[in-house]
Amino acid sequence: MRHRVLACDFDGTLAIEGVWADETIKALESVAAAGIRLILVTGRTREELADVFDPGTLFDEIVVENGAVVVDAATGAEHLLAPRIPSALVAEFQRTGVSPLIVGRVLCSTNWSQEAKLSAAIAKVGVDRQVVRNRDSAMVLPPGISKRTGLEAALRNMGESPAATVAVGDGENDIPLFAVAGVSVAVANAVDALKARADVVLTEPNGKGVQTLAAALVAGDLGALTALSPLAG
Repeated sequence: MRHRVLACDFDGTLAIEGVWADETIKALESVAAAGIRLILVTGRTREELADVFDPGTLFDEIVVENGAVVVDAATGAEHLLAPRIPSALVAEFQRTGVSPLIVGRVLCSTNWSQEAKLSAAIAKVGVDRQVVRNRDSAMVLPPGISKRTGLEAALRNMGESPAATVAVGDGENDIPLFAVAGVSVAVANAVDALKARADVVLTEPNGKGVQTLAAALVAGDLGALTALSPLAG
């Protein structure tokens, strides 16, 4: 099956501390020019993403808040896949001094060092939320919401299938993304837990790895990547 979609994580995959190289942008533009559609899948809120990134017309769909919200890149319309974060829970986070505290539509996030405060607040307020780890970050989300749910919704909007999708990422929260994609690719700087679930582990980190992946997709030769992967043999 020809790969028709590339789903990309942002931080640690396309970008380093919110900045991505011109060469990485050009690589994705070449993928789009080859007729492969692009989806961005990130744990950031829409506002956080806008602070560092203008997607222009490069991506067809943008999944934010770790799969909780899907944005149509062409129209800006957003679709929530879960109930909004309860105001009582946000107030309890603030009362107990969770800091920093990023509040989205569905997601709240902070540093992993705040995990105990988050869990205590969830228990006190009595809402159905879970704490999900992504490297040094902690995300508060409804059960069942992950990058997988966001990707599946984006693909439905596009009329595309998971089997025709290649996904690339670096963190623990990309594991559900890999579970649904037809081909899963970890950049060299990915956490070990993600590498263990990848079909291909790139030999280069971040955007450089994505540039290599993009070239293989344009050439229609993912097999060449498999031969280079540390998983080979």
